[in-house]
Amino acid sequence: MPIHKLSPLVANQIAAGEVVERPASVVKELLENAIDAKADRIQIDIERGGTRLIRVTDNGEGISRDELELALARHATSKIEHSDDLKAIYTLGFRGEALASISSVAKLKLSSRPQAQEMGWSAIAEGLDMQVKLQPQSLPAGTIVEVRDLFFNTPARQKFLRAERTEFVHIEETVKRIALGSPHVAITLRHNSKVIKRVPAAHNHEQHQQRIGSILGASFLREAIKLDSAVESTRLYGWLSPVDWHQSSSLGQYVFVNGRAVRDRTLNHAIRQAYHDRLPAGRMPAYVLYLELEATQVDVNVHPTKHEVRFSNGRQVHDFMSRMVEEALLEQSDILENNHDGGNSRETLVYMKPSLSLVQSKTKDDPYFTPRHQAGAFAEPAREQVNERSPAGYVPQQKNHWPQKPKTDLKLAKGDFWLLHDRLLLQQTEQGINALDLKAFFCKHMRDCLQQEWLAGEVKQRLMLFPLRLGIPADEVGDNFITAWRGAGFDLTQTGPKTLVVRKVPSCISHLDLQQWLQQVVYESVSKSLTVQDWQRLLIETLSDNWAPQGQTHWLEELAHLPWNESKFCKRYTSEQLLELLMSSQ
Repeated sequence: MPIHKLSPLVANQIAAGEVVERPASVVKELLENAIDAKADRIQIDIERGGTRLIRVTDNGEGISRDELELALARHATSKIEHSDDLKAIYTLGFRGEALASISSVAKLKLSSRPQAQEMGWSAIAEGLDMQVKLQPQSLPAGTIVEVRDLFFNTPARQKFLRAERTEFVHIEETVKRIALGSPHVAITLRHNSKVIKRVPAAHNHEQHQQRIGSILGASFLREAIKLDSAVESTRLYGWLSPVDWHQSSSLGQYVFVNGRAVRDRTLNHAIRQAYHDRLPAGRMPAYVLYLELEATQVDVNVHPTKHEVRFSNGRQVHDFMSRMVEEALLEQSDILENNHDGGNSRETLVYMKPSLSLVQSKTKDDPYFTPRHQAGAFAEPAREQVNERSPAGYVPQQKNHWPQKPKTDLKLAKGDFWLLHDRLLLQQTEQGINALDLKAFFCKHMRDCLQQEWLAGEVKQRLMLFPLRLGIPADEVGDNFITAWRGAGFDLTQTGPKTLVVRKVPSCISHLDLQQWLQQVVYESVSKSLTVQDWQRLLIETLSDNWAPQGQTHWLEELAHLPWNESKFCKRYTSEQLLELLMSSQ
């Protein structure tokens, strides 16, 4: 085949392969255009996950009739003019190829009216012939972009689209990022004519915080560390989770550079380095951080999606961000230590007599827990019930809460027993002192029990006194999802657009924060096509993340029927070794 020039349609479709990956990509480009047009109110209407319709309506400056047709041409933009302009980009968009790329793989209608223009006009283009048709239209000042039947003329791209709910989850995440990056813009998101999210504009610090809470959850905002630091012309501010609040995925992590959401390795590494050795293995923090620096110091012309950036002095930016985040974590740790440093801090011990009578525990007045003990083997904090729904994929671990009142404890039938920190059971014998790691023992017991019952095909269930209500990041879930739950021993039904109700759970499940555990599994599995086996594996892997002792009576009664002193999680210590263990944990 001889060398020849590609037609505008083919060239735009190739460009669309980079810019338009899925419906969420279209939403991102249109929202960025609306914000660049100085809109402060945007409405997004989605149908069928964006495959049938994406409509973005804004109250921005609008496009004049003479420029409408040019707006759909490739490499046509009002945001830059000379090559020198690329050295300092002040807008979210600048490449001038989004609308042309979208119109090559969809049916696009661009309607707009500037404030000074009496009549609005529409430009209509379809990917078949790329011919633009203009027609008058009555509309308020601003712009409306309608994208219908995405990928209608590229079947190969269309068949790779996921289920409707999956595509909408991606759109919702895109809207979250835009809403966090442009807090001054009021955004309304509708799906299939239903209002899914309405975020009012934030014009001050308090309203900005409210927006953070509405997107990441009020519980995150309540516990998050506020950061605001600046060196010369570089500023870093935002909110980040303390070291004892972590999650199993990277959802809930947002970084913005000059208002642009980015996924930058340099910045991500800087944050990970600040949290280094402060989080358990495999756990991740949550944060919303804003980095502001001179536009000339950052290059956003790296990739058509504009997710990646390059810094003129990447090492300085990396070290600045890492140092500021680390200092914020250290400052918070010092505050907590000072607030709870009442003198001779000691471990909370519960002593249990070898009789059936109840014995009052003697909790010390001076609290033991401080953040630096979080990583200790037996320093598991008590959990607080969280009522607020956390954002998709985000499963917070609660902060330490110091004991306020004595506990009532039950003893076993033989020997003297102590409970150390709701985690370590100590038994005095003639040969020494047995120490059982309760969390490790019970989690192993639950895993074995579940796997045996799943293998046998018969899962014993217990009825929940109060059914659990779980949020889902989609309007509905498929039959396969419900079947996977029930196959694992959970009686589950969908009772609303975003609500699941769990009425029965496997009988062998205990000592877990069920609400948090099952919510975590829902968010990590609802958008994936998991088999029953994959879903069961996810349940098993997340068990230990949600350990929550429910009082001594429960597990002491269970231990009476289990060979706990023969377990590999039970170790024997001399009195001197135990004293050394207790001293090292303080």
